[in-house]
Amino acid sequence: MGLLAPWFLAGAALLGLPVYIHLLQQYRQTPVRFSSLMFFEKRTQSSIKHRRLKYILLFTLRCLFIALLILAFARPYIRSTVVAKATGARTIVFAIDNSFSMRQGDRFAHAKQSALEEIGKMGPADRGQIVTFGGPARLITDMTPDKPTLQAAVTAMEPGDDLSSYAEISRVFRSTAESLKTDIEAQVFTDAQASSLPAAFSDLKVADGTKLVVHPFSDQPIPNWTVETVDAPSRVFDTKKVRTLATVVGFNTPEATKKVSLVAKDKVVESKEVKIPANGRATVEFLTLDVPYGLTKCEIRIEGGDTFPNDDHWFFSVERADPKPALLIHGDNDNNSGLYLRTAMESATDAAFTLDSRTPSTATNLDPAKFAFTILSDPGPLPQKLEEALTKYVEGGGSILISLGRNAPRGRSVAVAGIPVLDLHTIAAENESVQTAAQLDTSYPAIGSGGTAKGWDGVEIFQFAKLQVPDSPEYRVAARLANGLPLLVDKKVGEGHVIVFASAFDNVANNLPIQPVWLPFVEQTTHFMGGVGAGRGTYKVGSFVDLRSTKEKNIPVEVIGPGDKRLLSLSESSKATTFQFPGEGFYSIRRANGREELAAVNADRRESDFATVTRETLDLWKNTGIAPTKASGAAGGTSNTRDDNTELWWWVLALLAALAVAESILGNRHLSAGSKEAA
Repeated sequence: MGLLAPWFLAGAALLGLPVYIHLLQQYRQTPVRFSSLMFFEKRTQSSIKHRRLKYILLFTLRCLFIALLILAFARPYIRSTVVAKATGARTIVFAIDNSFSMRQGDRFAHAKQSALEEIGKMGPADRGQIVTFGGPARLITDMTPDKPTLQAAVTAMEPGDDLSSYAEISRVFRSTAESLKTDIEAQVFTDAQASSLPAAFSDLKVADGTKLVVHPFSDQPIPNWTVETVDAPSRVFDTKKVRTLATVVGFNTPEATKKVSLVAKDKVVESKEVKIPANGRATVEFLTLDVPYGLTKCEIRIEGGDTFPNDDHWFFSVERADPKPALLIHGDNDNNSGLYLRTAMESATDAAFTLDSRTPSTATNLDPAKFAFTILSDPGPLPQKLEEALTKYVEGGGSILISLGRNAPRGRSVAVAGIPVLDLHTIAAENESVQTAAQLDTSYPAIGSGGTAKGWDGVEIFQFAKLQVPDSPEYRVAARLANGLPLLVDKKVGEGHVIVFASAFDNVANNLPIQPVWLPFVEQTTHFMGGVGAGRGTYKVGSFVDLRSTKEKNIPVEVIGPGDKRLLSLSESSKATTFQFPGEGFYSIRRANGREELAAVNADRRESDFATVTRETLDLWKNTGIAPTKASGAAGGTSNTRDDNTELWWWVLALLAALAVAESILGNRHLSAGSKEAA
């Protein structure tokens, strides 16, 4: 017998409580008033009588109650011996690796054949279960002694495109042994890929008493070239200004020259030769992508192939569209900001927008909803009708960028944004230093995208508006001045955003428009506001995609997979909020808002590295299940037993309940008796 939480025994100090109640609290004397004690002799009266315990049985019950309460918290248990298996019967888990790398050569066929042979060796009393672990582990069958059922499940298996994990299958072995309360035999059929090992070896541990048998089908790495990743825009507006960058990597390969092609709609657009160093990487750049309007299936392909052609490509999708119109509203006397903004937008790598420049008076009757976004470049007071239209536009999901120069509303709030402007401050060169952007939130898209945050070092601010930004979740300060005042603030208004820049874009209030960071800042900000690049076009196998927002409940969404197969049932299309991509290929997603997207899904390229686990590591993995067992000979087999712990705390609680009832009854009797004596 033992205790699982022995530190609770420190509560034994509470046993002094009954002693205090029964011994120290029983002596009570009623004071008697007396005129004078001067003629009385001083003497000491014995108190032995008062130190005697009364109500011994009640005292014992109370002490026992506290002792049992402490014991219950200490969680006592008794160790017993449990028979794990007898008469030679085995409980076997057949774990088959059906990950992407098992598509190489005849690996998967070999794994299936070996599994079928092991199933054929099962005895009449044995039972088995089929599990796959290419991606999240899946139980293919229940635990059954029926060999034909197990063999049929293995025969019907197909390799997948996901990543294998030895930590995942070890977790399955542990949970199976725990749920069945028995030792198991784990048969693993895999290509022993090193990339499947977890970072921590402790994650490989199986339950004590588990017999782990690994059937590796490869002990030597094979050379393999693959397209590791592709950096390409998800939307194209000018096909002559598209940059597609592909990375080709070789695993256990010699130096080689490979032909890499850019393919769109199964037609080769351009091909280039690239020299790949031994066990190294090389990049290939394509500067054009002539695709038709709409969604196009594209890929980067290594021509010629190798021993594993399944990863000699990388899928990606492109949507071609015309540049969207954007609205610029500037002050009547401001010509500089429009010039700098238009030049920056036209010089962008992906010229996604055309700029319509207006003054407040000429923009009054425009509908902002027709524009991808709006820029208010220090416009001064806005006509009420225009301000109301812009507010409605933002609340409906639009985006506005506002710069503040000499027309900033001092002592009032910025239009639409509602951020108070305390004052407009101009730097006096002889009295104070020029302000800089000192605190940048690099996680904000307009600041940190493309690693351009360092480019702000050379920006000098000569004039800025002092903004009073409340400390509220709807406000996000993306940049501050050296003096701590906000420089770039993003406020959530309804479903949209208002971005406020506390200076102007005219090369007078600051030198931002002539700094190298100006072009990426404008490109990133406008793309962020216009939604360009917001949607992902490329995913990995096993990843998830959001299908609908909380406002789009019960509106059907369709997912069409490779081979034009509908992948959602009628019920799922109306209720599912996410979808997990099961394999490589292109998936068409028709959303609730009517928009169609084309998702390109690729296998994890860690599966392309065929380096194998060392024999020593496999042996260590097997040894994690070794535990002392008691074996005794038996006719026709062995009888294995193991120790198990049975907790007793709820039996103690039952005794506590009985003691509580007895103490209550006995205490009431003594209380009644005391009342009669007092009377």
